[in-house]
Amino acid sequence: MDKRVKMFIGIGLVALALIIIGIGYYYFHVKNDTPDYAIEQASMAIKNHDVKEFNRVVNVDSVLDSGYDGFVAGITSAEISRSPDAREIIENFTQMLRGTMIMSLKTTVENYVKTGEIKPEENLGAVELLERTGLNGIEIRGVKDVQINDANNDEAFADVIVYQPEINREFPIQFILARNEDKNWQIVRVQNFEEYITQVGRVRRRQLDEYLVALSEINSKHEETIRNAEREFTEVMAAGNLSQDSTRADLKKLIEEVFMTDYEQRKKELFELHVPKDAETLHNLYIKICDTALSAAKDYSAWMDDKNAATIKSAEDKIHQVQTLKTEAAVLAGRMNS
Repeated sequence: MDKRVKMFIGIGLVALALIIIGIGYYYFHVKNDTPDYAIEQASMAIKNHDVKEFNRVVNVDSVLDSGYDGFVAGITSAEISRSPDAREIIENFTQMLRGTMIMSLKTTVENYVKTGEIKPEENLGAVELLERTGLNGIEIRGVKDVQINDANNDEAFADVIVYQPEINREFPIQFILARNEDKNWQIVRVQNFEEYITQVGRVRRRQLDEYLVALSEINSKHEETIRNAEREFTEVMAAGNLSQDSTRADLKKLIEEVFMTDYEQRKKELFELHVPKDAETLHNLYIKICDTALSAAKDYSAWMDDKNAATIKSAEDKIHQVQTLKTEAAVLAGRMNS
C-alpha cells in the first residue's frame, strides 16, 4: 500500500474531523428549532463532553463521508496530480481505504468530544499528518451566513470560516444542516471540501515547482563546474605521473580548490532554499550527496600524501555512493515533477 496515498487521505480526514470539532467553539444564544441552535448544541456537547448529544446534532458518518468524496476529488484533480496514472492509483487506493480511514477519524472525533483533547501518544498518525502538512496551523474564526434554503425549508447552510496559513487567507467551508426524522436540525455534510483541498494543493504544487526549478538550476551550474574540473584532472594526469610529487601536488590543489570548494558552495546554496514539506526527502538526499562527495574529495586529497591503498579505496567507494545517490535523486525528482 502506497504510504503517500495513505498520508494524503489521512490529511484530509483529520482536517475535516478537526473542523467538525472546531464548529463547536462558535455558538449562538438562539431559539430552539433553528439551524443556529443545532450548532450551539454541538458546542455545548463538546463543552460537556457529551458524545450522545454531539452525535444527535452532528451526523459524523455523513459529514466524514461527504468530506472524503470532496477530498479525493481535490487530490485527484489535474491541477494537483498531473499524471493520469497517479490519479488512477490514488482513486483505486481510496476505495480500499475508505472504511478504515473514516472509522479511524470517527473514533478520533468521539474521543475528543469525550475527553476534550487529542493525545499525541494515542494519535501519532494524526499528529504527524497535521504537522507534516501545516494543517495544525488552521485557525477556525467563526460561523457565518447560517441560512435556511429557500427552496427546501428542511435544509440549511452554514459557513465555517477558517484561516489557512498556506493560502494566506480565510476560506468558508460550507456545511449543510438538515432536519432528521425527529424534525431536529443536524449537521449532515460538508459542501465544498473539494474546492478547499484544491486551493491548498494548488499553493503546495506551485511551491514545489518553484523549489524544483531552483534546485535544478543549482545542480546544473555546479555539475558543469565539476565536469570542467574532471577534464582538468584528466589533463594533469596525462601530462604527468602519479609517481611524481609535482603531479600529486597539482591534483591535490585541484581537489581542494575546485572539487571541495564547489560542493561546499553547492551545499550552502541548498541550505538557502525554501524547502516545501513534500520536497524534504529529495532535499536531504542532495545534502547527503554533497556531504559524501566532500568526504570522498578529502580522502582523495589525503591519498595524494599518504599513498595508502585503504585511503584511495575509501574515496572510490564514496564516489560510487555519490553516483548511486544521484540516480536515486533524479528518479525521485522525476516523480515529483509528474
